Amino acid sequence: MSVGASTVSQNDGMRIAIIEAARELFAKFGYKKTTMEDIAQALRKGKSSLYYYFTNKEEIFQAVIEQEESILFTQLQEVVGSDLSPKDKLKEYVMTRMETISSLENYLKALKDEMMGGYEFLDKLKGKAEKEEANLLTSILEEGTEDNTFQVKNIPMAAVAIAISLRGLEVPLFKSVKDFNEFKVQIENILNILFFGLIKR
Repeated sequence: MSVGASTVSQNDGMRIAIIEAARELFAKFGYKKTTMEDIAQALRKGKSSLYYYFTNKEEIFQAVIEQEESILFTQLQEVVGSDLSPKDKLKEYVMTRMETISSLENYLKALKDEMMGGYEFLDKLKGKAEKEEANLLTSILEEGTEDNTFQVKNIPMAAVAIAISLRGLEVPLFKSVKDFNEFKVQIENILNILFFGLIKR
């Protein structure tokens, strides 16, 4: 390995370490209460060393949210690429989406704060996530339409409508996140209504 490649590897490793340490601290104490000094102490580094990798705390928080969003969409992509039937795939997609979000503490907190006027960078992330989610749902709907499971006249519009509905479900998720089993029952009921309108009879 060349010296240059080694340096890049070390830089990437340190950047990842900062994100992981910050992710844990943000989840435990919250974004506002966590300081750059706290993150540096967790890494046993000087605070000044953090500024080599990140401009400020918000930039670190953005990296943490991007990482957790990546975890979410990796899970969703696995569902979409699975061998489940379109009906079961859509159901599993919704369940996986909500359960994963409930486990991503910083992503969940960021969504909560954004509803009350949170962080500017979330607008860009939100736009990207909405587009990606619409694409994933479109894939499921196309598959279900092709095998005559679903009856959808305008698949892109239906995908967007479902994505909007799922974001609406996040509000009760925030309120019942401590009892996900109860929330799963609520999702089941909503999905039954959704499928009643989608499935051919």
